[in-house]
Amino acid sequence: MKLINIKYNLDIELIENRVTIISVENPLVYREILENVWNQIKGQEGDFILSDGDKIKNISKEVECIFNLFDTDFNNKKIISKLYQELNGQSQILLQEETAKINYELIKYVEKLVMTVPYSIKYNVDMDVISLLKMYNVEISNASDSLLERIIEYIKVMNQICYIKTFIFVDLKHYLKIDELHSLYEFVFYQKLNLLIVEPIHTSKLEEEKCFIIDKDLCIIDI
Repeated sequence: MKLINIKYNLDIELIENRVTIISVENPLVYREILENVWNQIKGQEGDFILSDGDKIKNISKEVECIFNLFDTDFNNKKIISKLYQELNGQSQILLQEETAKINYELIKYVEKLVMTVPYSIKYNVDMDVISLLKMYNVEISNASDSLLERIIEYIKVMNQICYIKTFIFVDLKHYLKIDELHSLYEFVFYQKLNLLIVEPIHTSKLEEEKCFIIDKDLCIIDI
């Protein structure tokens, strides 16, 4: 997997068992890079290209970027949509009989209910499992005790439900201790995920990291 940005001469291979660090010392370029990532995550155009061999990947579908570590939403639109699709599929495969029974009982209930008013009423007799999930506010539950646990749980959810394998974090190393970073990296490597960190100031290199610096003159230093 490669992440390419022609404008800034970036051609970064996301290597297995390596965390990629991009330190951008030019404030304007730092802002532009984050703005590009933000736009492309939202499905808009930008300067970055994600490729796997000869295939160009859709960044909005293949990448998750965490700009604010304290605002990881376990029940954002992307997660909930995928979760409901999965549960709906399971209801049709594993719980087909139970789903039919619930639908039958609901129809009987609705029939009795509409008879209580003097109006002509129509309704759909086919149960929509997704509507049922929404009605009962089915969500992902998260009870993380620490920031590290929250980050790991969020990565798990995005990977297992949304099949995201590439994660970008903004300025992550200023929030976690060294031992926490090692724990996070170990988890990411075990799950065979890609982790890229963008930061405004170069931090001390850890053994698991591959570092690139874009200095104030836009020269790229490969550490």
